[in-house]
Amino acid sequence: MQKPSAAKRSTDVPGRGSIGQQITGFAAGLGVVALFSGFALISRMGSQTELQVHDLAMLRFGIGGILLLPVFLKSRLAGLSIWQAAKLAFFGGAGFALLAYAGLFLAPATHGAALLHGTLPLTTFIILAVLSPHASDMGRLPGLILIGAGIVLMLVDSFVGVAPVQLAGDICLLLASLCWSAYAVSVQRAGISPVSAAAIVAVLSAMVFCPAYLLLGGGGGLLAADTKDLLIQAVFQGVLIGALSIAIYTQAVRSFGAANTALFTASVPCITALLAMPLLGEHSSLLVWLGVAVVSMGMVLAVRTQARRLAPDAPQR
Repeated sequence: MQKPSAAKRSTDVPGRGSIGQQITGFAAGLGVVALFSGFALISRMGSQTELQVHDLAMLRFGIGGILLLPVFLKSRLAGLSIWQAAKLAFFGGAGFALLAYAGLFLAPATHGAALLHGTLPLTTFIILAVLSPHASDMGRLPGLILIGAGIVLMLVDSFVGVAPVQLAGDICLLLASLCWSAYAVSVQRAGISPVSAAAIVAVLSAMVFCPAYLLLGGGGGLLAADTKDLLIQAVFQGVLIGALSIAIYTQAVRSFGAANTALFTASVPCITALLAMPLLGEHSSLLVWLGVAVVSMGMVLAVRTQARRLAPDAPQR
């Protein structure tokens, strides 16, 4: 199979496509919002059970890898080199998940939503600036500066009057955001189908993580967890996140571009903060709410500026 030429592909410009393709992309964008909000809330909920970070990762990769194994056996690496596939698996799988779970175990869900998902335009800009410095859109700087200011507010909230461990969680969340942006840019450049990308990420992550988990004596948390808690995490982490989220996010990226897809996630921090109160009993400080608002505004401004500057490309197939 011939691989798409990176030189001929835009790393940040979506195609118009047909009406049906646009509807599919929009639906994928809404799915991203639901899954991103749910990821912060359900993962944070897992920290209140007997489950540990590595247990959630085992559920995600073990179940997701099994469900997508038939797809992987059919499409294999979808024409990618081993190095390209390994990068996708690390950035979209093991690297992202372990950092994100660690961050959500150490910091509140509101921090998770703002620092993990709200920072995507900033971390995507950083990745694109490193890969293609000449193509960096400096017109997005006002929005990116706002996102940076929101990040500072969240870090100050963790630093002042809170255990230092929460600050470590914030750093893990920012690193996870960087991993996810690297995945989004890499998968768009690779030009493979959403299902193939999901299969590569899930199966390769499972092949590396699951044996290590078992060899290092993992499993205690899974055996000790309440059946209801285990079922909730298995369905969400293994099926919805491990198997479906990568495909849905990749479809959104193919429809709208790596940077423009982030526009859909502008509501994630606010939605998560509101739901964290009744679901987790987490009540955020005024500083956190201000940080969430600033990050969200910066997110919208940065991506809308990008969308206005970019002309539509030919439909991607």
